[in-house]
Amino acid sequence: MVCTKQVGEAETNKLGLQDSASDCEWAGLLPNCYADDDATQFLNSLIARGLSKNTVVAYGRALESLIIFTGCLAELRLDAPFVHRFIAHLRRTKSRHPGAAGGVLSPATIGQRVVAIRAYADYLIDRQILTKNPVSRGQVRWTSEGAAIPTRQGLVPSISKVPRLPSEEQWHRLLAVLQKSIVRDRLMVTLAYDGALRRNELVTLRLSDFDFSAREMSIRPEHSKNGRPRLLVYSKLTSTLLQAYLSERRSLSSSCPNLFLSVSPRNRGKSLSGYTWGAVAARLADEANIPGFSTHTLRHLRLTDLARSGLDLKELALFAGHRGTGTTMTYIHLSGRDLAPAFARASKAFAQRFCVP
Repeated sequence: MVCTKQVGEAETNKLGLQDSASDCEWAGLLPNCYADDDATQFLNSLIARGLSKNTVVAYGRALESLIIFTGCLAELRLDAPFVHRFIAHLRRTKSRHPGAAGGVLSPATIGQRVVAIRAYADYLIDRQILTKNPVSRGQVRWTSEGAAIPTRQGLVPSISKVPRLPSEEQWHRLLAVLQKSIVRDRLMVTLAYDGALRRNELVTLRLSDFDFSAREMSIRPEHSKNGRPRLLVYSKLTSTLLQAYLSERRSLSSSCPNLFLSVSPRNRGKSLSGYTWGAVAARLADEANIPGFSTHTLRHLRLTDLARSGLDLKELALFAGHRGTGTTMTYIHLSGRDLAPAFARASKAFAQRFCVP
């Protein structure tokens, strides 16, 4: 049976997302969830647990797919056969991502949605509606060094893709484009690089997070991916850009606590969103002709540069805000130039074993 209740029909359907926009906007983002009592109650439980707005929306998109597939959550029989049918449905679902070119959902997106369904099943178990979670979990074994070794594969195999860092020539083109950009955008790039900041960590920085005399910035736990605070330093170049931007920022707002503000006529003086920061990075990449460049590329570059400078792997993990060194390893890129000395030494030893002069 398909639910036919209209958006906004019941007061209980309203999503109380923190820092939320109007109900109409959330109804536009998650229309099926907004019109479904069970979905709304689940999403509000995530909000009550303190999950970030982006996480709630990501889980909501998974429920959107689930409602489209089954019609209504109240009619859902959540067992293993249903989960397998739902995954098969996701594998056939067309992606709406601009870069997908009409292709189907990526394995990463499918995996994310399956994780959300597992969380929904846990929620039903807590409410004593379900007795067993039908979404099996993958299992890992942690080494003493903090690396994760998979011992059991989950329902959706995970595929890790390590972004390719731009070449020196591409970086020079990017810097040339950046020099022509406004001070705010230049500061965002240098701060993101200095602190290896994630997108949300950058756009949620507040003026109160900075110690200008010590050139330090604090990442608050509520905006860190793993809930751990970090204290990071930034460079003299970034400090100069920061002072220049603060002078311009005074004309935008005197009340907004966030550092980065919009300059567009429509949202002038309002906090900058992660979407806008992504759009800034996309514009830079397009003008510099660097395929694959994104806000996360700067994080990879910073961690790689610190690794090349000799920073210990455990120190890198703390700097990046990772729980273990295994995740940090995926961020470190070794170029042919870095590997050349070790390769030459290994090749010489190999040749000696075969008595090659």
